[in-house]
Amino acid sequence: MEARARLTLSCAPRDSFAWLVAFGLALGHGHLDAGAFALLAQSYATGPNEAWIAVRRTIIASPVLMQAPGDVREEILDEFGRLVSRGFVDVSAKAYLSAPSAAQDLLKARVEQLDPRAQSAFAKTVEVLRRYRG
Repeated sequence: MEARARLTLSCAPRDSFAWLVAFGLALGHGHLDAGAFALLAQSYATGPNEAWIAVRRTIIASPVLMQAPGDVREEILDEFGRLVSRGFVDVSAKAYLSAPSAAQDLLKARVEQLDPRAQSAFAKTVEVLRRYRG
């Protein structure tokens, strides 16, 4: 997989999904360092408005939010808020619940900046998922 991701990026360096795959592979190998977060940063830089990638990014990035450098952390939080505000509450709620409590605090604070309708939809979805998991 790593070779395929590198080959894809050498041919298409603006492929946001390939950067995300490379980040996911780095995480899978236990590499949670500046190099790994640089891969995630490139995914944000090359595909900031692609919802199909954003939903995958938020699932992968939310659990490691607290380890992310400040600029990448802000990208994670901004994208999370955008997803909630645009109605992607199911995936956002799942990402929220998969994150450690310190990260949940930051994610929740971002949701609290949104309009009341988005806040309510998110809170209801989190509650339903907690009951389902419990």
